[in-house]
Amino acid sequence: MRFSVSTGTLYPYPLRTIFRWARSAGFEGVELVVNPEAIVRRGETVRQMAREEGIEIFSVHPTVVPLPGWWERRGGIEPTIRLAQELGARWVILHVPRSETMSEGEGLAFRQRIETWSPRLAESQLQLAVENKAIRAEAHRRYALSPLDRLRAFADQYDLGLILDTTHAGTAGEDLAQARRVFNGRLVNVHLSDLGGRYPLSSYPPVRRMLGEHRFPGSGELPLAELLKGLAIEGYEGLVTLEISPWDAHGWWPPAVRRRFAQAMTWLRQAVRGTPEG
Repeated sequence: MRFSVSTGTLYPYPLRTIFRWARSAGFEGVELVVNPEAIVRRGETVRQMAREEGIEIFSVHPTVVPLPGWWERRGGIEPTIRLAQELGARWVILHVPRSETMSEGEGLAFRQRIETWSPRLAESQLQLAVENKAIRAEAHRRYALSPLDRLRAFADQYDLGLILDTTHAGTAGEDLAQARRVFNGRLVNVHLSDLGGRYPLSSYPPVRRMLGEHRFPGSGELPLAELLKGLAIEGYEGLVTLEISPWDAHGWWPPAVRRRFAQAMTWLRQAVRGTPEG
């Protein structure tokens, strides 16, 4: 397996800085989350910057803030795909529609978008991959692609990659080992982060959402080490992307971020060998 880190963890930071810190910590690549710098500089310039820093851009994630023209649910996936092509990325991440059916509304638009782009990308390096949904309200369970088995069937139908987001699976109450089995054969990336554990003011719902999700591996309650060890035993050759919150990356202080990245890389390597520290 290959280890990468999401640039979304340090969204406001310069991309060159993130690339440099990721490489210094031992990560092979990044998942680039679309931000204003990537849009302004354009793909080829950012790609060259990554080469200069010795890092690969493995995957591209839609913007996490509503940038005009780039918001995933408002037509932004098309420019995101074009940017990913310029970047030379292998995967573009998509998120399941907030719809109880795939035959109308947002579900239909999502399906039609895939039906449009999949043939265009069939002969290229770039492919589409869909991430499992976080469940933060009962209504989310009724979305057509929230159940993992339905998401797997949809991916089979359209020949899509699958991304297992461990925090999202945790919010849904999914067993990670079972999720791994459901996605087996189509799993191309694991968005790795922890859920829960101890943190300040955890009894307050807004704080629990902000600080209790996408935590540093080993600081929460998910069996992440067991997941990675199982993947290693099975010979998984895809990506594992560290996707932790700015809070858990200590993003307010650059020296702390660099230490945190190095600690994460150590933890990941130990987990694959079956010897992680807590």
